[in-house]
Amino acid sequence: MHIVFRLVLIVALVVILVHSQGARGGSRGGGSRGGSGYRGGTNRGSTCQGSNCHKAGIIVGSVIGGILGLIAIIFLIIFCCRRYRGRPSESNASFITKSSTNERNKTYQTYEENYFKNGDWMSRYYQYGQWHGPHLMSITFDHATGRVTGHGYDDVGKFTIDGTFSEENQRIALTKIYALGTGDAKENFGHAVSVKLIWNTSHGQFEGKWFVQTNNYRGEDKFELKFGGSSESFLEKRVD
Repeated sequence: MHIVFRLVLIVALVVILVHSQGARGGSRGGGSRGGSGYRGGTNRGSTCQGSNCHKAGIIVGSVIGGILGLIAIIFLIIFCCRRYRGRPSESNASFITKSSTNERNKTYQTYEENYFKNGDWMSRYYQYGQWHGPHLMSITFDHATGRVTGHGYDDVGKFTIDGTFSEENQRIALTKIYALGTGDAKENFGHAVSVKLIWNTSHGQFEGKWFVQTNNYRGEDKFELKFGGSSESFLEKRVD
């Protein structure tokens, strides 16, 4: 942000400087007309006289200001992209209340099948140009409160799950919180990962994106969740 502010300040100073030079050029031209013949002869040889010099200053200042302004805008866009990358555009509560309108999810309003099953689920996520997983996690859906909880272990480390879901809109919003000191020390900062998913009828699984924002990393990409077991979790032994 400091870089953007400095660029804007530079643009303002350049425009003021150019305009000042244009104004001085105009005053010299006016003075020559009322002065001696020697001064008049000198100014007649100048390429910048009176209002013409002032207009030239305005044009040059506008061009330079426009270029520097464009550079400042580009830096501002880059700054905003980096700052807000990895941050969901909406809260969990707002996400699950939205109804899906795309073609593949038009079967959402049917309740012939329960997509929110307690038990072991398989998940995988896309990062660094490749898929990671599948990883097993144990998930429990509380249909009375709309809350989802669970735990699991992936190549980053051990994590717990807390979130919410909507049977009507077939959406899940999860927060994975990693236990510091487990798994990969280079990737696990004890951080939280936001996961937002929508049921895909064609693929028979939930699909969406994960979002991460830490002091060391900001990112987001694809995430998939598929039911893969009975209600009796064999993941319990692996995690504990």
